[in-house]
Amino acid sequence: MSAASPESSKLFTAYPFRWFLALLAVLFIYRGWVVIDSPITLFYDEAYYLGWAQTPDWGYYSKPPMVGWLIALTTSIFGNAEWAVKLAAPVLYSSAAVLIYRTADFLAGAKAALSAGAIFLLMPLVGFNSLFITTDAPLIFFWCLCFYAFLQAKTHNNWAWWLLAGVAGGLGLLSKYTFVLLPATFLLYGAISPVGRQLLLNPRFWITCLLALSFLLPNLYWNYQHDFISFQHTAEISHQTSSSLSFSRLVEFWGGQLFVFGPVLLIYMVIRGLKRQPRSDTEKLLWSLFWPTFAVLSIQALMARANVNWAGPAYIGASLLTGYYLSQIKGYRILIIGLLANFLLAVSFYHYAAVTDALGIERKHGTDPYKRLLGWPEFVNKFQPWFDQNPDYKLASDSRKLLAYFGYYISPQDFKGVALSDDSYIEDHYELKYPLSKSTEKQFLFVTEEDIEVKLNSYFSEVTLLTEQKLQLYSNFARSAKLYKVSGFKGFSSKVEQ
Repeated sequence: MSAASPESSKLFTAYPFRWFLALLAVLFIYRGWVVIDSPITLFYDEAYYLGWAQTPDWGYYSKPPMVGWLIALTTSIFGNAEWAVKLAAPVLYSSAAVLIYRTADFLAGAKAALSAGAIFLLMPLVGFNSLFITTDAPLIFFWCLCFYAFLQAKTHNNWAWWLLAGVAGGLGLLSKYTFVLLPATFLLYGAISPVGRQLLLNPRFWITCLLALSFLLPNLYWNYQHDFISFQHTAEISHQTSSSLSFSRLVEFWGGQLFVFGPVLLIYMVIRGLKRQPRSDTEKLLWSLFWPTFAVLSIQALMARANVNWAGPAYIGASLLTGYYLSQIKGYRILIIGLLANFLLAVSFYHYAAVTDALGIERKHGTDPYKRLLGWPEFVNKFQPWFDQNPDYKLASDSRKLLAYFGYYISPQDFKGVALSDDSYIEDHYELKYPLSKSTEKQFLFVTEEDIEVKLNSYFSEVTLLTEQKLQLYSNFARSAKLYKVSGFKGFSSKVEQ
């Protein structure tokens, strides 16, 4: 394939920001249409976070408060429709893309900006995450805002930029604890660049870091009040103490990054990075933005467990770095090939059902990426008649997933379902805030996927099986659950919930 013609190059360089905004708008509308038309229903974490949003606080069981605050904001304006619950995700990723464009433009010019912005927008991770509201959306937005503000502060040494960097950093810490890795960018930059060392010698840099940390104090106090439950959970999901080194797990994690950033562009970035010597100061800065997060998550994958998306913030640096490299060569051929590959990955995910139908491929539980969220509105609706007949009975369950889905899809909605747990170990927000042992309710509609009638009879004086429902999703999988009417809680016979 020949390089882009001079005419096509001029077409993109004449109004690069307009081209970028056009791409952003098209993708925003397209992804919104996919959510509404498919529809992409709530993943149970989203329904779970919506429950948090009903009582805004400085902390929650497993995360800092930002995701709950964002959902509270969007749903207070637009209601509890699924697209409204998710809305902050595409808005924040689009805003992050604008910041990446501005950062690249500041560092390396318009071509780097257009390339970096487009790479970020079409990154498979962003394409996937734009359909779901998770802690990654505010994490990545505030990471981009904080880094851009630091660049401006480093250049102009203006207190306004330092203040913005501190506020963005503080809000980032309230989004996801992973944000603590961002300062490592500047420490590494200081180690390999004289300009970076000058930044670390500036007292305003450290004042800004202290300002950011101060935002975390209310969350730390909330954790203190709740036995530091968020940090306990974060430590537990890493399984650091119970796992052995696994190089196969590390290789699997690295391989997964091809589908996080995109195979063509990631390979290109690595090859160019290995070839370029000596490095410019901009290149050192952008590698410093990439390596700390990627290295820490690689160590995590080697020692225990790391989901492929956990390295997401590293790809802010990767987008900027790849855009910088592409700005050094003529034409847009590599960029277009890389973006097209990423777009095809996104389309195959967005329209998985249509693609498999067209190819005559049967969707099964082990092959459908939508398997965990498929069919929940229809499934919960099967139980609606019993909830209508018993309006004074409180939703209860032994499952966070069921409390989240039933809480959202049942009518009327109930985001404070009561959790049954017969030990002192707290596994989720329901057990933390709405445990059965502390409930003032006396009668419950108890939904479960487990065979626990014997256990229920030991805990309640009255237990009646109302219905067992099943929804066949695939030839090899069906959802099923039982609904019990229970009352007369007797306490836990062998273990006491605390």
